[in-house]
Amino acid sequence: MDIDDDFMAGPIGPKTKRFTSVPEILNKLEGKAALWERTARDNKERAEDFERAAQRIREGATSVTVGRTTYVLTDDQATRDETADDNVS
Repeated sequence: MDIDDDFMAGPIGPKTKRFTSVPEILNKLEGKAALWERTARDNKERAEDFERAAQRIREGATSVTVGRTTYVLTDDQATRDETADDNVS
């Protein structure tokens, strides 16, 4: 495998972590597996939150909140809140 094909490679190349015992390396790997499993569950829940919000809009809602963001359907384009746009680069 070419270094460019390795998605795990850092800016300088892949990292190497050394362990001195089987229990130590297993503890590290199992901990990482648990972390990524939680992340996957959280991401799935977040995607489902957005799908539920989309469904509510399909059913006629004009406003939905996902996380800390409220999405509002308006008829007038001039009422768009652009206060945060200055922070976007």
